Amino acid sequence: MSDADRTDSPSNGQGSATGRRALLTAGAIVAGAAAFYAGMLVGSSGDVPANTTVLGVQIGGMSSTEAVSALESQLGPRTEQPMRIEAYDSTMEVTPVDLGMTFDATATVQDASGRLLNPFAMVQRLFGSVAIDPVVVIDEAVMIEDLEEFAAAVSTEPVEPALSYSGVLPVLTPGEEGNGVDLEASVDLVADAFLVSTEPVALPEVTIAPTVSEAEAIATRDGFATVAVSGPVLVEAGTVTAEVKPETIARSLTFVAVDGRFEHEVNGAKIYRAISDDLAPIETPGNDATFQIVNGTPVVVPSKVGEGVADEDLAAAVDSVLDQTGDARRANAPITVRDPAITTEMAAELGVIEEISSFTQSTPSAAYMVHNLALAAEYINGTLLMPGDVFSMNGTTENRDPVDGYMEGFVIGPGGVFAKALGGGLSAATTTMWSAAFYAGLEPVEVRAHSIYISRYVPGLEATVAWDYFDMKFKNDMPTAVFITASTTNTTMTVTMYGTKQYTDVKAEVGERYNVTDFRTIYNTADNCAAQSGGVGFTIDVDRVFYDGDTEVDRETFTTRYSPAPKVVCGPDPADEEKEREEEKKREEEEKQREEEENGNGGTGGDREPTAEPEPAPAPEEDGDAGGDNNAGGDTAGQVTGQRALLARPSRG
Repeated sequence: MSDADRTDSPSNGQGSATGRRALLTAGAIVAGAAAFYAGMLVGSSGDVPANTTVLGVQIGGMSSTEAVSALESQLGPRTEQPMRIEAYDSTMEVTPVDLGMTFDATATVQDASGRLLNPFAMVQRLFGSVAIDPVVVIDEAVMIEDLEEFAAAVSTEPVEPALSYSGVLPVLTPGEEGNGVDLEASVDLVADAFLVSTEPVALPEVTIAPTVSEAEAIATRDGFATVAVSGPVLVEAGTVTAEVKPETIARSLTFVAVDGRFEHEVNGAKIYRAISDDLAPIETPGNDATFQIVNGTPVVVPSKVGEGVADEDLAAAVDSVLDQTGDARRANAPITVRDPAITTEMAAELGVIEEISSFTQSTPSAAYMVHNLALAAEYINGTLLMPGDVFSMNGTTENRDPVDGYMEGFVIGPGGVFAKALGGGLSAATTTMWSAAFYAGLEPVEVRAHSIYISRYVPGLEATVAWDYFDMKFKNDMPTAVFITASTTNTTMTVTMYGTKQYTDVKAEVGERYNVTDFRTIYNTADNCAAQSGGVGFTIDVDRVFYDGDTEVDRETFTTRYSPAPKVVCGPDPADEEKEREEEKKREEEEKQREEEENGNGGTGGDREPTAEPEPAPAPEEDGDAGGDNNAGGDTAGQVTGQRALLARPSRG
């Protein structure tokens, strides 16, 4: 070994000793920490670790059983308290269970009792508590279902823009934003508030835009919707060419918002009705199935398929060129079959199997009444009301043609005075129809009684119409169809309805008259005056009673108020005649007094000089008939009254 090696040796030996001391110190620290950690583990073994809390409930150092009991006793009541959720100024209370949330105390203790192998967490327990989150079981499907129910009640759906036509001008109605609730975020908020807060949980409110944007709507309006009505469409079918006018296209074209854009639909039936006369030469008519009454029972009359242009083919042909202009707006439509709207098979399933009501109204035998009721019955007979359909008396029977339509007859004019007008007597047909509908149990939509009571009708169980002013309507609210027949004699009208009875019987209970008021007397000097006796006004209730067997199952009350019917006397008012006589007598006395005063001033009446002032005109001579009236103004007033009686809103009495 060299000298140099030896010098180094003492030095090398000293360094090794220092390193050994460092290793011994570190080892002692690790050994001490390990011993401390082991002691902590041993000390906490079998218990919930010290200083463990759940929502402020101290369970550290407890056995698992004790900890579960402590959590259930202190946190359990919170699980039964209703939670409040709110949005858009509305609040709903709902229990956590109904929201699909439960607190699992056992799982919470198991989570807290796990050995904490992280020594830093162990040390943390020496200086303070460690909070453990409760274990909550959530059925999100149940919660979302409840939250959706609340959201539906407080939200408003967005309104899609609407595109329609005014004449042939496309009109765009802007859409409107809706309001809703963010359900996904709401689930987290409600879950976080469970067991923690008693304050209402404010659900996040969101704005919902229409699916069709404003730009898309404007583009459709200014584009396709405008071009579609830019000119007529010529439809060629066989040997004929029919022109579909822009106005018809506008009435037949509708727009629907679908997936963020407008889709359009063409109604072939509307187009067909507009050009059916043009297509007639190449078509063979068919017919819908209907019913005929055989021995009181409805029997199906089979439908018949026709030959021609089907509605759907016509719609497709027109639609194919709506985006074209000029001469390119020409299309071909095939001649195939025109299926009946109601086939034989469909009719058999409509439930028209028995009589459900019938009503016969007695009527005067006046010529106008016989004619008008027969014409109305012709229009009504054979009407088929599908479930949900509304019958309109005006829509079914109106005909203002003075040659081929109704005759003039008596109607109720202003003030309850009878006058003549076209369609007089239609109220008898209206009453018959409504009464049949009443006993069938059908739903009234618009029913108005006469303003004054007419004695041939059951009070409170009658109806009238007035063209342009009011109608008589009822709805078939049954699950089956209703087939209607109507017929007349010279003194009656009968309406019978067929379908499937929903009740064993429907009866009318007519109450007593109350709020009775007296009538007044009217004197009429018009040439067309019609005298009438007066009638009192009154109020009356009629109950419609529904029976299942002998048991009453429902009841409806219809209240009708009748005004007094004035007594009309054709001629002058005696009081006016007496007043006229007194005024005439007064004029004579004044004339006599004036003559006496003139004679008293000198001279006689025969010798006096003519004056520059004209002499008073002589009073009209009376014919000596106390019942007469020489006042021309009175005649004029009577004529005006007569005209008003004809022009003012007549009820078709």
